[in-house]
Amino acid sequence: MALATAGGRHLLTIADAGPGVPDYALEQVFEPFYSLARPGTGRRSTGLGLSFVKEVADLHGGTVTLANRPGGGAEARLDLPQD
Repeated sequence: MALATAGGRHLLTIADAGPGVPDYALEQVFEPFYSLARPGTGRRSTGLGLSFVKEVADLHGGTVTLANRPGGGAEARLDLPQD
């Protein structure tokens, strides 16, 4: 996890070393109720967490992104204005 401030913005970056997100799902993960099966258990979540984060970011003039890391895992970025 890293937090940086530059140009009047805060950028929070969180990365993991898991299996990543299937490419077909990267654009859908921020939609309400969209959920993927968890690799270990096959269980699904409510699909509300990332849609909530996106809504809060939008309301505060920010953005949130999710991408797969080249060496494996995923990286989420939350970018918010400083003020």
